[in-house]
Amino acid sequence: MGSSLLHNLPRRLCGSLAGVLAVCFLYLGRNELSIVFASLFLLLICTTDTLYSKIPNMFTLLLTLSGFGLHFRLEGAVGLWTALLGLLTGFALLLIPYLLGGMGAGDVKALAALGSLLGAGTILQVALYMFLAGGLMSVLHYLCNRNLLTQCRAGLSCLAVFLYTRDIKIFKPEPNGESLRFPYAAAIAFGFFAHTYWGDLI
Repeated sequence: MGSSLLHNLPRRLCGSLAGVLAVCFLYLGRNELSIVFASLFLLLICTTDTLYSKIPNMFTLLLTLSGFGLHFRLEGAVGLWTALLGLLTGFALLLIPYLLGGMGAGDVKALAALGSLLGAGTILQVALYMFLAGGLMSVLHYLCNRNLLTQCRAGLSCLAVFLYTRDIKIFKPEPNGESLRFPYAAAIAFGFFAHTYWGDLI
């Protein structure tokens, strides 16, 4: 029971913190539609991703339509290209991690939807913060993993065998091994809120 609570602590902690930040930014950015739309979207997906490990397609579709609609209202037909480029950029940023099995399709679609709202340049900056947040979350995930000690011993054993045999196949993960999967919606949220508060990282 105690180890199960510890194992689920990162997802609950990160998801709750992201939700609280979303509510704060909803209030602070109430006069800017892009912040309101993004914060509401992030609040919803952090809740569902934390509780059910799922990001409903309806949420991403609504944000995508909002992104295209807002850009069209502000820029006319050119705004549709801005939204499309942001959508494709957001999609491309998480495509490789998804293909490698590091995250679900919902995470990819969520960042793409956010990109349609923010545009290509901004979603790139948001992604830089997001990757930093995701790295910290992965460390927290493994520190609270009840199998951490066992995995460390197995890793050292693999390294020792490799040094003796030079067989790279020894590092191939077991089919039933635990993968590093955690609700990534919180990392996306932290990336957006950090960029909104601090601005461009580079």
